[in-house]
Amino acid sequence: MKKNNRKLWLSLFLLAALLTTSVAASTPRLNTVLPRGVQRGTKHELVFRGELLVNAEEILFYDDGITVESLVPSKDGKKVTAVVTVADDCRLGEHVVQIRTSDGITDFRNLFVGTMPQVDDSEPNNNLKTAQLVESNVTVAGVITPEDVDYFKITLKKGERLSIEVEAMRLGFWFDAYLAVLDANQIQLAVSDDTPLLRNDPFITILAPEDGDYFIQLRESAYGGNNRARYRMHVGSFPRPATIFPAGGKPNELATLSFLGDPSGPIERQVQLPSEFGFRGGLFLTENGNSSPSPIPFRINELDNKFEVEPNNALWPKESIGTPPFAFNGIIEKDGDADWIRFTGKKGQLLDVECFAHRVGSGLDPVINMWSASNKKSLFGDDDGRRPDCYRRFTLPADGDYYFRVKDHLGRGQADFVYRVEFREVQPRLTLNIPRLDRYSQLRQTIVVPRGSRFATLVNAERDVVTGPVELLSDNLPAGITMHAQPMRENLNSMPVVFEATDDAKVEGQLIDFQGKIETEDGKTIVGSFANDASFALGEPNNALYYGCTVNQLAIAVVEPLPFKVDIIPPQSPLVRNGQMKIKGVITREEGFDGAVTIRFPFVPPGIGTKKQIVVPKGVSEFTYPINANSKAQLGKWPVYVLAGAEVNKYGKGWTSSQLAEIEVAEPYVTFVIKKASVQQGDGTKLQCTIQQQVAFEGEATAEILGLPKQIIVPPVTFTAETTEIEFDVTTTADCPIANHKGLFCRVSIPVDEETVVATAGRSQLRVKNPTAKPNPRQATAEQPQEGQQ
Repeated sequence: MKKNNRKLWLSLFLLAALLTTSVAASTPRLNTVLPRGVQRGTKHELVFRGELLVNAEEILFYDDGITVESLVPSKDGKKVTAVVTVADDCRLGEHVVQIRTSDGITDFRNLFVGTMPQVDDSEPNNNLKTAQLVESNVTVAGVITPEDVDYFKITLKKGERLSIEVEAMRLGFWFDAYLAVLDANQIQLAVSDDTPLLRNDPFITILAPEDGDYFIQLRESAYGGNNRARYRMHVGSFPRPATIFPAGGKPNELATLSFLGDPSGPIERQVQLPSEFGFRGGLFLTENGNSSPSPIPFRINELDNKFEVEPNNALWPKESIGTPPFAFNGIIEKDGDADWIRFTGKKGQLLDVECFAHRVGSGLDPVINMWSASNKKSLFGDDDGRRPDCYRRFTLPADGDYYFRVKDHLGRGQADFVYRVEFREVQPRLTLNIPRLDRYSQLRQTIVVPRGSRFATLVNAERDVVTGPVELLSDNLPAGITMHAQPMRENLNSMPVVFEATDDAKVEGQLIDFQGKIETEDGKTIVGSFANDASFALGEPNNALYYGCTVNQLAIAVVEPLPFKVDIIPPQSPLVRNGQMKIKGVITREEGFDGAVTIRFPFVPPGIGTKKQIVVPKGVSEFTYPINANSKAQLGKWPVYVLAGAEVNKYGKGWTSSQLAEIEVAEPYVTFVIKKASVQQGDGTKLQCTIQQQVAFEGEATAEILGLPKQIIVPPVTFTAETTEIEFDVTTTADCPIANHKGLFCRVSIPVDEETVVATAGRSQLRVKNPTAKPNPRQATAEQPQEGQQ
């Protein structure tokens, strides 16, 4: 990428971030945590920087091991200073954190926990002569400004391991770091930019070839940078393998693993595997008390491990290794290598065939292929189904044996090109999340319930090979909060959920395991969990995601009451297909609050349309929200709600919701068949209509013809449930447009339960023609036959 383009992108990204902060300033924001990492077993002062933090009450960590001793928000609300204690056994690596205020919950951000003490970079250190001297086994924290290059010097003994790992993009801002190691003669010994293990973050591990001084160079890969381009560079003798063989194992088993990529060669260890991994799961390698700064991805599941047996690069192997499910593990060690296996399958067996390489730290760019052993017919191939790893869901067509091959896309091979192919029988799966509203923030992706009021959200459900309604579980909600939700219909993937807090609920919050379930027809219960993600670092091309974060718990809190509430008046009459309805609502305002309120209608049943939002003016307490149904709107009773937001104080906008009300979508009461008609300009005619009664009603209904220009006058007509035909009188003016008016439609208004059902009942056309030309008297006389002529 050209240097000036990179600078332009960074400028645009900063501008977008600032604009987003302004737009979303109604919610407390957390932009960053400083320092960006801490040493475990120690006490630290952390500064949380953001917006609207003046009422901060709690810091929420998604993992155990970090205890908050105190927190003090600044008076301007732009930072919170906290003292934390990091336990001796706190999990190493990335942790996720949010701040809860009495008004809301911030975005989540990350913080890193390591084993080594941290020092700051010391400027000037932008050339070899002024290189900053560092000792082994420290973490250096710094910032790369535009065209900045930071140099560091370390003294090593021959054969001593030098490992360097940089956290840059992982800190949550677009900073593509470049790393190099030079000897005392300025000869470049190693370089690193992007890595399969750390993606856009680099690492280097070498053995010192001689006693002496060595230089570390760190910069942005295109010599960019800015005051947010922070880094944490770990420098020491710690082991820094790139991947593990095999790349997976069973929960709680004692596994013999080979850690690959260390310059001293493979390191073999017996490891007691965990039952499962939490956030950013993986294995750390520790040696002489020093640990790799970040984990190596590792798969934990119940699959039996199968291993390649060399030589296995010949076509059409003769022996089957068994019947799926299993995990096949191997290494593409040399250029041109390809690993083959033969396995036995059953007809109709549905398999997820997934190759893990890049995602477990391997440099392999895998390609997989499968053939039938009976006729050597190709069944499928895949290259980047998991970008750049492989995936294919496949149903075996017959009983018998199958061939399977793994190779590198470019035919490369290397000693640490590890892969793991999992042949899994497809299992039902359910995952829940809250939809994203903003690309740059987690706006309203947490549950913030005003005390004595309500807050609503949409919950998405992703089903895999399972159907049926989704029921949300509310067993572990905080005290004082109740949840209102109907089961999500099996043909939908989104549902409205309302949370309500009692008048005496405590202003507090917590992280909960938010779950849902599906009861299958064969009596099984499929339980699904919550997973929400955020984009931390975006860049070229097209705002691509370079680094993000996923959490599996839902932040929920009771906040201070708002000076207004909102309620829906449940409609007593249905919304019919091709119909319109105005849902009535009421805003209850406390004394002293008369601000404008924004009303949104987030959940629309299938076939329903509406406006994105309406604004209830200052001081007004009643509103109507228009919705409409098309001709294929799904019938039935549907839960709906409105979300209301208003500027309530100097800290911004507060959000609350109505109760979960219900509307019914029904068939039309009547339909009209309207005959096409024509009329001469300035004349009149009649529109003949046949009424097809579908639902009985009482009283007198009104039919109106709409969709015509104002020069065509059609008075409304009334009818009853017994009426079968009506006529509309049509009058046109002398200047009426001459055309075939195809937009003509009939709107009916039918009284139902003291309300009015409004719908489009039929459509037709009215042609307006030129008046008939009058004969010319002279011409007519001239053309008459003369006397005596025949």
